[in-house]
Amino acid sequence: MNLITITEEDLTFDQIINEMIWEAWHSVTRYHLHLGPTIKGKSENFLEHAIGIVEKDPLLKQPASKNDVMEAIVRNDSELRVDKNSLTIYVPYRLLSSFLDEVSGSDHVWDSQKRIIAYFEMINKKTPLLYTIIDGKGLQKKVHVNEYWKQLIYDNYPVITSWIQLKKIRFLQDRNPGVPGIIYKLSPENEITRKLSNARDLWKSAVNYGNLSVHDIYSGRELDIQHFDLDHFVPWSYVANDELWNLIPMEKRLNSSKKNKLPDWGEYFRRMAESQYRLYKVIFSHGEVRTRFEKCRRDNLNAIWATERLYIEGNSREQFINILEHNMKPLYDSAYLQGYGLWKLPEQLVI
Repeated sequence: MNLITITEEDLTFDQIINEMIWEAWHSVTRYHLHLGPTIKGKSENFLEHAIGIVEKDPLLKQPASKNDVMEAIVRNDSELRVDKNSLTIYVPYRLLSSFLDEVSGSDHVWDSQKRIIAYFEMINKKTPLLYTIIDGKGLQKKVHVNEYWKQLIYDNYPVITSWIQLKKIRFLQDRNPGVPGIIYKLSPENEITRKLSNARDLWKSAVNYGNLSVHDIYSGRELDIQHFDLDHFVPWSYVANDELWNLIPMEKRLNSSKKNKLPDWGEYFRRMAESQYRLYKVIFSHGEVRTRFEKCRRDNLNAIWATERLYIEGNSREQFINILEHNMKPLYDSAYLQGYGLWKLPEQLVI
């Protein structure tokens, strides 16, 4: 779709697959979503495997722009050749199957590229297809988009792209059934979508009105309440929300190091939970802090277990921590199984 709108020229298979790599780039590299089955932790999907090759390019900048990724694809052309050729068995031939009522998915006509290309040409003379394929060598075969279809796409672009997005969401959800917030994981996360202001104000009010002492759970240092980051203990890119129970104050420099990784559960969960409990105690003992807490309900308190069991008055320390652990540990484990790496506190940052 993107290529059709930016060029009038015929599209090579190579161009199309390169665009596919970019379109799936953030879903795979940032959000660790799978595009197909994995065997012993390794992807069996050609597109996902190709993205993995490009991601390992030592010259690739992070975060990578589209131009950066395209340059890395060129640098790794030989390593990508097998995956690209494997993808062309299906792309873009099978997209035209909807026009072939008399041909089933298992029909032997699909076994020969020359035969199916000729068959497309024959059908196209009777019923104009979305595109036809111009034979060539390997990845230099080309797709020629019908001008009438192209105009139809232009005229209905918002509707068609929305339909494609819906299909992508369903595709990814089916292949990543335990992952939350798939709808937010089709493109780079937008900092504007983060809703942390009320949560930050809550922590500040706990210090200012409740005399709460806040320490970084990783370094142990006391934080300047005017200069801190709110860290998602389980990364935002996995949970796709800003729930209060997953947010913990952190030194800015350490947060820049942690980025998209998981902290060690055994070492840091109890510290995080204790810090959350101290905040919880201040919320229910100081009116000004309670007022700030109530302002968090819309954007930072949506999990039913949190509103009905965790943030209710009267929980003991152990009750609070047990509820938190019972609900966070499966989320943490799921993120780890999805491919999120563990973060270790860099020694050079411990000063």
